[in-house]
Amino acid sequence: MKKQSATTVLFILAFVFSCFQVQADEINKSLLGEWIYEVSEAPYGYDKGSLIFSEKDGQTACVIKLEAGELEVSNLKVEKEKISFTTNVDGSEVNVELIMENEILTGKVDSPEGPKTLTAVKKKE
Repeated sequence: MKKQSATTVLFILAFVFSCFQVQADEINKSLLGEWIYEVSEAPYGYDKGSLIFSEKDGQTACVIKLEAGELEVSNLKVEKEKISFTTNVDGSEVNVELIMENEILTGKVDSPEGPKTLTAVKKKE
């Protein structure tokens, strides 16, 4: 009886973990693509642009596209509907934390000038 109970518990745990993985994969897939963003109170040139999420070697990657060029993203983490990363702007580290809800990304940007609000909408293809 104990052997059957242990097998049942292991099966349930495996099922639960696979459900979390499927949910994470769905969130990652809906994140992929170009997001048009605005950052309130950011300096001109950094106030508007695109966050471009892609998949490279099985991992989610991101590049920030500005009018004057692109910024690399590091420490990208996608956990459920939370997205966070770091980028370097004019020699200063900037941390970004976002939440995805209904095809909208909202969150905060911690810069040397203080916190700012970021809002992004997925670009229609």
